[in-house]
Amino acid sequence: MSPRVKNWIVLVLAVLLVFGVTVAIGLKLLPGPHTDTDYLVVGSIATLLALAALFGVLLATVFKGSGAFFQRRQRVGDASGGPGEE
Repeated sequence: MSPRVKNWIVLVLAVLLVFGVTVAIGLKLLPGPHTDTDYLVVGSIATLLALAALFGVLLATVFKGSGAFFQRRQRVGDASGGPGEE
């Protein structure tokens, strides 16, 4: 399996973990008995947090090389005409 496929699998599992943990915490915090509206609210909050986590991780990793939000720094001693070259 290629590293790229492994990264996507880890990303999906992490988002599902965030969703599951958020649902568990939300249901624990709400007093019972739970109604359909309670499940709707907890599911909505869990979906929002899971999508926010996905968006943050995608910005930090997958799209890092696109240059939209990040700029590459030149390394010291790079072969691009830096100091010390003749």
